[in-house]
Formats: sequence, C-alpha cells, structure tokens
Amino acid sequence: MLIEATEPGTRGHDASVSGHCHNTEKHEDGSNSSNGQPYAIDETVPADPGVRKVEAFNKFGYALDYGITSQFNAIASSSFGHHAELGAVNTASVIIRGVSQPFIGKLADITSRPTAYVVVLVFYVIGFVVAATCNNIAAYTVGICFTSFGKSGLDFLGDVIVGDLTPLQWRVFWNGLLVGPFLITTFVNGFISDAFIPEKWRWGLGMFAIIMPVMMVPAIMSLYGIQAKADKLGMISISGPKTTSKKDNKFKDPAAYIRVAWQGIIDIDLAGIILLSFSWSLILLPLNLAQSAKGGWENASMIAMILCGFLIFILFGLFEVYIAPKPVMTRAILHNKAFVYAVIVDVFNLMASGVNENYLPSYMYIIKEWSNYIWTIFLGITTLTICFVGPIAGIIHRLTHRYKTLMVFGGVVKLVGYAISMESNMRSTQSVATLAISQILLGIGSLSVFGARLGSQASVPHKDMASAIAIASLWTTIGNSVGYTIATTIWTEHMLGYMREECPPDTPDSTLREIYGSISVLRTKCGWEDPIRQGAVSAYTRTNGLIVTTACVLSVIPIIFSCLMPDYYLGKQQNAVTNTGLDGELLQVPAHATCENEERAASKQGIWSKVKSFYYREV
Repeated sequence: MLIEATEPGTRGHDASVSGHCHNTEKHEDGSNSSNGQPYAIDETVPADPGVRKVEAFNKFGYALDYGITSQFNAIASSSFGHHAELGAVNTASVIIRGVSQPFIGKLADITSRPTAYVVVLVFYVIGFVVAATCNNIAAYTVGICFTSFGKSGLDFLGDVIVGDLTPLQWRVFWNGLLVGPFLITTFVNGFISDAFIPEKWRWGLGMFAIIMPVMMVPAIMSLYGIQAKADKLGMISISGPKTTSKKDNKFKDPAAYIRVAWQGIIDIDLAGIILLSFSWSLILLPLNLAQSAKGGWENASMIAMILCGFLIFILFGLFEVYIAPKPVMTRAILHNKAFVYAVIVDVFNLMASGVNENYLPSYMYIIKEWSNYIWTIFLGITTLTICFVGPIAGIIHRLTHRYKTLMVFGGVVKLVGYAISMESNMRSTQSVATLAISQILLGIGSLSVFGARLGSQASVPHKDMASAIAIASLWTTIGNSVGYTIATTIWTEHMLGYMREECPPDTPDSTLREIYGSISVLRTKCGWEDPIRQGAVSAYTRTNGLIVTTACVLSVIPIIFSCLMPDYYLGKQQNAVTNTGLDGELLQVPAHATCENEERAASKQGIWSKVKSFYYREV
C-alpha cells in the first residue's frame, strides 16, 4: 500500500508539539537560557543507545503493523458480513490519527518522552485486544481507532528528528531512509498473512498486542534510565519533559502540572481540533454507512448526522475567528501561498490514494487465485518502491539543490500509474504485469508527496514549524478520509447492482448479498471456474474502474498546484524563509540562475519566457 504518509512529514516538528527536540540558547557562563541548568559537554543526551534503540524498534514495529493491517481489516469486516463498510473503519481511524498527533506531542512536553510512549503503547495494545476479540463491526472499529491513537504516537519520533535536525538539502534523503524497515517487513508480512488469513485473523491482530510491548518496553525502560541519569547529573535529557522540571521541587505540586497541561491544551487549540474532527466525522461516516443503514437515506439519523456535521463545522469557524486564543489556522499560515499550495498537493494526493487503496486488497484477493503470501507482497510493491525512491530523490535534491521539477514529475507519474490500470471499456485491468507496473509508478509518484512535505516545511520559519505541520497533518488526514469515503460510496452504490447484472440470472439474492458482504465467502465457497465467481470478478472490475477513474481525476489537481510552488534553493539552511542554518546562523543562498535569465528575457520576449520565469521563481 502507498505510504503517503511516509506518513512522513505529517508529524509535529517542534519541541512545542513533539517534545523530542530541545532547542536552547547557551550563555557564556555555560548555563541554559531556559532554566539555568549547567550543561554537560554535549549539552543534551540525544545519542544514547537507548534513544536509538527506541527509534529502531519503533520504526520496525510500525512497518510490520502498517504492512499487514489493511489486509486484516478487509478480512475482519468480511467476517462480520460488512465488507462494504470497510471505508467507515478506515475513515474513523484516520481522523482519530490526525487529531491525536498534537495531543500526544504536548503530552511528551508535559511529562516526558518515555511516559508518552507508555500512554500510546497502552492505547495500542488495548485497541488490538478489542479488535481481536470483538463480535461486530462497531466494536472492531472502536478497537482500530484505539490502535490509530497508539500508532500516531509510535511512528512520529523519526520524522520529528529529521525535520528539526536536517538541512533542506538532505531532508528528503533522511525521510526516505525512515521507510527502510519496509524492505524487511514487507516479506515478513507475507508469511504472517499466510499463517493467519482468513480463518485466524483474530490471532493475527492479537499478535501485535504482544509484539509491540515485547519490543518497546525494554527500550522505554532505557529511556527512563537516561532521564534519571540526566536528572542526577543535572543535565537536560532528550527523554525528559520540556515544559516541566522537578528541579528545586518546583513541579511536585499537582496544581502546577494542571496549569501547564491547561496551557498545553490552549497551545494546540485542542477544542478547535476536536470540533473540526467531529464535524468531518459526522459528515463522512453517514456517506459510508447509509447503504447498510435501515431504510438507507430515508433513515432520518443519516441526514441528522450530516446536518450536525455542517453545523459543528460552522461552529468551528466561529470559534477559530472569535474565541480561540491560539487558532489552529493562523493568519500567517493562511496568507502563506507556498504552504497552502503544498497542503493542497498533499491533501489531493492522499485523497486519491485513499480512493484507490481502500478496496485494493479486496480487489486483488478476488480477481486472482494467489496465495496469501503473493497477495501481500503484491500489495507491498508501492511501499518497496518508495524505499528506493526516497533516498534517490534525496540525493538528487542534494546534487541539484532544487525540488520542484522532481515534484511535478512525481505528480505526472502518479497520474499515469492510476491511468494505466484502466482498460478501454472503463473497467479496471486484471493484467498482473499492468497492475504491477501501476504500483511501481505510484511508488515513484511519491516524489510529489516528498516534494509537498519539503516545500511546506521550507516555506515557514522554524518558530512556526509546529503550527504549520499541525495544520498540514489535520487537512491531509481529512483528505485521506474523504478519499476512503468516496471509494466506499462508489462501492456501496454500484457493487451489488453490478453483481446482479454479471452473475447468472438464477443466482439467489441471498447468495449475492452474502458474497457482497464477505470476500472470504466469495473466495472460499465459489471456485475460480464457478460462474458466480466469474460474475463477481466482472462486477469487481466494473466497480474498481469507477474508483480508479475517480483517483485519476483527483490526481490532476496536485500537478497543477505543484507547478505553482516556488522552486526553493535547498542548501544547508533549515528553512527557506529565514535562511538560517541548524545553528541559527544566517546563510547566503545563491539565486536561481535559470530564474534570473528568464526574468531578463521575459521583459523582452513573449508569453513562454514569462511562463518559465514564473515556474522557476523562488518566492
């Protein structure tokens, strides 16, 4: 599956959000400007093996989980006879994931990094236990939402460090390396799916409730050890709290923690984030559930949910304008065209991805008689491609010091990747070669995503990085959930009708509804040569054709807005606004030679020179 997220770049990138990077000013007397603590030789303790251990286990566990849970979701929803509502599960979990990011970051600020890890690990374990033991789709969705909260905390550390501690010219390279564990876990997941799908999916999910604590608890304990050692020596630990300190018993009073927590809630605009997430949840979930609800759209609760969603969205706007002390969308961000364009690129990339990938595991499970191992490896082709594309793109950025053309190229390749999976009759292709090439092209298309994330970070000064990334994360999350909803709407509106048209006329309606509600039943009870199976395959190609067509249309928008992005110089600076290095020193940034030439030519020549001048501009 496509890691649009590499899930990358959607995390908070500032100490005020993440709690993982500690920027301080050193005085001549060797004290810390924030609290007067003496520095050790290295000032912090970021390079301890315990920190690296957490990061390594963290990324490996996340990659193992991410590469297989989409398959488990499809099988689990089928076991309840609600495969068509798969989009509702994905929509709810994605929204929870987006909302929880700033909350978890502030939790790490107020308590400590290991404490934050403990909290998210508890949510993660509870979620998988609930999902593995539930008896209906509603309980399963609740469990997956709990795991989403946990995942959002377990996967953001590496991105935080890369965003804060790498210059622009190397940022995509290091972000690309964060995907490295998928080179191993993709193949491991093939064996997992072979062992647990379809009958033992509960054991497969429950396995993660055991694996992650076993991997993480020893590493988390080592972080607590680092924190205790730093406190004892009077140093500032990267594991410790960033907005609280126990020095001189200052924060032994619980009321002090409450005050800091309240300030944290204000800083991340938690009320605004909750209003925004509630509004979109109430708008999108009825679109996922209407066809399965009693009476369909005649069910008053569906309409009521949507109306309430829009009312809450209006309330969110009024709250942000007139009440919120620190609005989630500041004027500076809204007036930053480069940032807005980058977010639009990211939103529609993830929307198209959500449309395409929501039912892709189900589609491949039905149209091919593959083993579970081959099925899982195929679904990991895009991820494997990204593992190579990220570092290669980073090296190109380093050599050329530009990103825009590569970003536009990625958008075009992504569009081609969607388009070639279509046949001339508007059905989705069944050709293995074409589908594999499509997945590879979608992986190469991640150049657009890497570029958008890099451009959005480069367009804001470091002090605004946290709020900018929080906004980008929220809206891209909404875009992804809209994509899942669009796919579910297409599926629920058309699939059953197409099955009636494509399957033999004497097929009982009860049988059609059974295979519509479960891909497991369709595959196990209907052999490949069975006319019902072949009719279902035809219905799948027709429905997926509509889904892929929608993804193609959506993927045009990122290309347009990629062309509007400024072509920032990627040098040793942390961002392209203040052009300061990681040490805060001002750096000289060379002008774009092509841009200078085209600006001179544009004043003398025609429209083409003006277009080129606009394309290569740096502001």
